[in-house]
Amino acid sequence: MAKAETTTVGLECLNIDFMRSLVKQYSELGQWTSALFWADAAAAAGSGNGTASGDDIWLLASVMLSRGELHRAAHTVTSRGLHRGHLLCLGVAMRAYLAAREPATAINIIEECEPGLLEAKNTDQTHNRALAGVLVWQARALWALERREAGAAALCAALRADCACYEALDMLLDHHALTPAQESELVESLPVSSQLGAAEGALVRAAYRERLNRYTPAPREPNVTQLDCPMKADVEVCRSRTAEASICRARRLAAGCEWAAALKLLDSVDPWCSGDIRAACLVELRKSSELFAFAHTLVDAYPNSWISWYAVGCYYYLIGKSEFARRYLSKAKSLEPGAGCVWLAYGHSFANEKEHDQAMAAYFKASQLMGGCHLPPLYVGVECSLLNNAAMCERFLARAATLHSDSEASLEKLVERSEGSCWERLVPIANEPHVAHEAGAAAFNAGDYNAAHKLLTRALDAARANRDVCQVGARWAATLDALGHTCRRLGRAAEACTWHGRALALRPGRAGSLAARGLALAVLGREPAAAAALHAALAADPDHVLALALLDALVERLDRAAPAPEEEIPQFPFPPVEISAPPAPSPAPATGDVTNTSDMSMSFD
Repeated sequence: MAKAETTTVGLECLNIDFMRSLVKQYSELGQWTSALFWADAAAAAGSGNGTASGDDIWLLASVMLSRGELHRAAHTVTSRGLHRGHLLCLGVAMRAYLAAREPATAINIIEECEPGLLEAKNTDQTHNRALAGVLVWQARALWALERREAGAAALCAALRADCACYEALDMLLDHHALTPAQESELVESLPVSSQLGAAEGALVRAAYRERLNRYTPAPREPNVTQLDCPMKADVEVCRSRTAEASICRARRLAAGCEWAAALKLLDSVDPWCSGDIRAACLVELRKSSELFAFAHTLVDAYPNSWISWYAVGCYYYLIGKSEFARRYLSKAKSLEPGAGCVWLAYGHSFANEKEHDQAMAAYFKASQLMGGCHLPPLYVGVECSLLNNAAMCERFLARAATLHSDSEASLEKLVERSEGSCWERLVPIANEPHVAHEAGAAAFNAGDYNAAHKLLTRALDAARANRDVCQVGARWAATLDALGHTCRRLGRAAEACTWHGRALALRPGRAGSLAARGLALAVLGREPAAAAALHAALAADPDHVLALALLDALVERLDRAAPAPEEEIPQFPFPPVEISAPPAPSPAPATGDVTNTSDMSMSFD
């Protein structure tokens, strides 16, 4: 009895709040062993009746998790049954099991908690923030188990419980779990005004809307001086100084094919941010040396990160070694099975080698992982076009156009109210320039030149959107050439020459554009100009098959059109030329020396 009294007195003498402050201080300093010691002491001191409080156990388990003792942290919570009624303890246990690659166990412990624990409370925002954290970890576990729809629903619930939970929105957008229309509807329905102040709410709304426009080309310079409210101007200035705003803007610049500007903006933040976007920019700019150095740095610093090996795979894809690219992309897939961009790059490596079936299989897998993204069906449509499957190509390109569009109009309704060919139905919904270009090229191959002209024109209009100049970049020279071919097929050869000339202004000396312009000039009957254009094409590429065939046909046509000679060409004889020998020299007079020194002959008689 005396020992019990001594223990009680000793516990009352201990300052538990001071111990908890020591745990937080040592955690901030990264001294996890010291933090673990004081967290253990605080949990023991707080258990005066034999049971430690949930907050102290959460603090102890968090320190264990930071030390890498995953199963020990989870056991500390689950052995006391705190995961059933304490949100913070439930969250740290789920984190421990997910770090140990046991997502099924993480789902099982969340199913054991009390029913009312996972319900949001209007009057307790602290509870809602803890609930949002638990729902985020639940979504990670569900996605690891390939239950993507349930994971997306958990993230939506997390955002509604705590609209300031940026991680939930970032996961939704990175995994393309929702369509663009569903994303916009979710962001607009969040209870921002009831959970945050006016300025903070404006900051959250601006950041979320900027994040939603990740596939919309960004203006060259953001303008924050023309806002109608001073508070909004201050909020926008504050947000423009953040690294996240710069990364979002770089993502939009990359979507608008402004690769150099996006890379420059990422460099202004730090050399480590957004490794996937940086690798894509370096691939598009064909900077293999910089990509090699960047991938090597990532692998040395973060060997367990999928982005590191994704960058290595992008490097080998850039230099044309597809087999090595697939090897390292497979390693990236093993580290992060839900990374859709890895599967897209994996499909590109097959597409470069004309392996259409394998490329389509990779794109289909990416479509499963990125259900709300327009890129996988776009690439599947391209492969179908290369296989001359016009029906499947139109279907997948329509899917890509519908996913990119912000409207909720389904493709079936569009088909009902549309008239004309199947390609004509894509014209109203092809708002993305790459989708419109590929649809126009497929329509041209299918023989629908009117629809092809409309789609290609729409692609140029979309490429010029939000740009300060009326001219498009060199990337769209292929679209200009395609418009030239379409106009020639429609009987407008003069307009075709204009389009090919604009393409040559963007990419001077390109053999394909020169040969196409030569063909259009030949159709117009301007044979000398056509021959000059074809000769220029062969000078740029001596093995250009089309230019060789066109030039041979043009020469043959000129030979047939030349008039036949009426008489033989007269032969003019050379004038007679008389050649006479010079006169013989007279003999020299005899002198006193009769020796003939000029006769050098010798006789052996």
